[in-house]
Amino acid sequence: MNLKPVIFAAVRVVLYAIPVVASALIIKSDAGALASDGLKFGEGSLTEYMQEFYLLLTSLIFLLAGFTSKSHKAISYLMGGGALVALVRELDAYFDLIYHGAWFPVAMLLLVLTVILVIRKKTQIWENLEEFFTTPAFGTFIAGFLMVFVFSRLFGTKKVWMALFEVDQLEGMQRWVKNAVEEGSELFGYTLLFIAAVEFFVYVSRKLKK
Repeated sequence: MNLKPVIFAAVRVVLYAIPVVASALIIKSDAGALASDGLKFGEGSLTEYMQEFYLLLTSLIFLLAGFTSKSHKAISYLMGGGALVALVRELDAYFDLIYHGAWFPVAMLLLVLTVILVIRKKTQIWENLEEFFTTPAFGTFIAGFLMVFVFSRLFGTKKVWMALFEVDQLEGMQRWVKNAVEEGSELFGYTLLFIAAVEFFVYVSRKLKK
């Protein structure tokens, strides 16, 4: 009996539990403290900072996979660039210090640059995507993507929480609860995207060794 795959899987579970637990502890910490903006789970919360940190790591790891394997540059540009665009969107409060909506042109510039880099590797992109769809990273990536951009957005809408609290407007503690759920869901989603990036990098590295 070959125990190598079992041990490898067990190690992955333990290692991936670390960022998941860290995210849960950060949410717990924010639940008992006001952020720098005087709100719970606001722009200055640890939860927001961790979201941005995971996005940065996700981008860097995908890009590193492309530098490690020249045959995977197209997918690394696509995923890494996409994560950077999402990061700029998350940093909108800081860009608003320049002027309201300043994040948008920066995000569009990064998006255009990403598209250009991917087009330059157009001979790889479909092959890269087809291969990515078969890796363990893909399932984790889709779960994280749907958590951040679908579930958290829908579950965090005011109408849901106004119906839950039976009020016409969210105030004080009610708004904090809504923010906790929405931002907590986003953080878990970004945690999954980070794990997906690590999974893909490990996949690429193991393939090169073979």
